[in-house]
Amino acid sequence: MSYISIQRRIAVLIIEFLIKILWALDKVFSLEWKYISKLFLKIIIFLLSLSFLGFIVFGIFSGYIHNLVVAYLTPEYNPLPKTTYVLYPLLVGTEPKPEITALSALVVDKKTGKVLFEKNSSEPLPPASTVKLMTALVALEIYDLDEEVLVPKECTEVESSKIGLPQGKKFKVRDLISSMLIGSAGDSACTLAVSKIGEGDFVQKMNEKALQIGMNSTLFSNPIGLDNINGGHHTTVLDLYKLSSYVMSNPIIKDMVKEKTFTFQSSDGTGFTVVNTNRLLWDIPNTVGVKTGTTQGAGEVLIYEYSDGPEDIFILVMGSRNRFGDTKSLLEWVSRNYRWK
Repeated sequence: MSYISIQRRIAVLIIEFLIKILWALDKVFSLEWKYISKLFLKIIIFLLSLSFLGFIVFGIFSGYIHNLVVAYLTPEYNPLPKTTYVLYPLLVGTEPKPEITALSALVVDKKTGKVLFEKNSSEPLPPASTVKLMTALVALEIYDLDEEVLVPKECTEVESSKIGLPQGKKFKVRDLISSMLIGSAGDSACTLAVSKIGEGDFVQKMNEKALQIGMNSTLFSNPIGLDNINGGHHTTVLDLYKLSSYVMSNPIIKDMVKEKTFTFQSSDGTGFTVVNTNRLLWDIPNTVGVKTGTTQGAGEVLIYEYSDGPEDIFILVMGSRNRFGDTKSLLEWVSRNYRWK
């Protein structure tokens, strides 16, 4: 009798469960929204409870809950996994820094701004013809590229590297900027500075632009880069890096400084050819530019950019006795001792 009673009870439970299901289906299909909402809420509570129970079971058997309890009771202990972020370029070599002749130098990864090498980066020194990068920036602001300007007599007599622009000839602004950046033409720089607003106002704009881009340790006194003019001028490799980074974001200047040679002519057809003063454009593949400078007071100065895939760096040297040798040494040292991926 007991065995039959259990069977009957099970059958009754099954029949009761099926009746409830049929009843629920009837409620749903008859669109009794009050009942449907209650049923939906019960299902959600059931699923959440089931999920929580599953989490507790997983946490116990995996040890995760144990680790959380230990971390809470002993904050100095952290058993949870940590994510490590590697900031490339990554120093992987142990070679000593190279010996260079430059009084001041800086190597910076262009994409991250990470300093890879530094020597006296805040020391103020004469910038020589690297100031012509700023001259180009100001010229682009006050002239149209196809505008023509007349070469004045005073610019044919500047005590600077020059390409021999004839007095009274007209040249396009575009060509004057190119010849100034590629061949370091002081007569081109002078012509750009005096032909529209006067040299004093032009230099003032150079200094205003310097402050605008964060060159707070810089003073320009002339647009050519000559020593001891109007009291002299100075900058630092750190400020020159800010300048070079800014100008190389300008596609016009970037296209100019990478050219090995440049040929142009005056409005009446007088032709000129200039050769880039940056010898590394020939010596080192993947050289991008940027600008050389040399005076007696400044020594040899070079702003240089190298780009090869993820490796894109600026190298700046001031007060050097061998700017190209110093730059090569720094580039080789960085390439051997840093990794970009």
